[in-house]
Amino acid sequence: MAGLPASFSGTCGTCHDSPNVGNHSVSAPLNIGVADVTSPLDVNYLPVFTLVNNTTRETVQTTDPGRALITGKWADIGKLKGPILRGLASRAPYFHNGSASSLTDVLVFYDVRFNIGFTVQEKADLIAFLNSL
Repeated sequence: MAGLPASFSGTCGTCHDSPNVGNHSVSAPLNIGVADVTSPLDVNYLPVFTLVNNTTRETVQTTDPGRALITGKWADIGKLKGPILRGLASRAPYFHNGSASSLTDVLVFYDVRFNIGFTVQEKADLIAFLNSL
């Protein structure tokens, strides 16, 4: 998407910003690393795709090419639309590939992937909040 930086710092509400539903207010698929073969989640049950850029010869291994399957753009590899948060607790397993079986697994993924440093209490509070949506 034009104008978006390669990476940025944010909070949950940066992406899940629609009032009362926790959806994206704009179409902005992102690569948060869920499809990476090095994901903190167990993705060893998924097929691994090796993609080669015809121009640069760069290679990427992923469990899901994501939006690149639609656009054909190298920059879209691994980019996916995030879920609506309302009713999230009733929709396990989580992430598009089912790699997180619980909300605890989701928080562990974000904590490790983005080096957040959640405390035990913060994890408990966030899980309680997500269960209330």
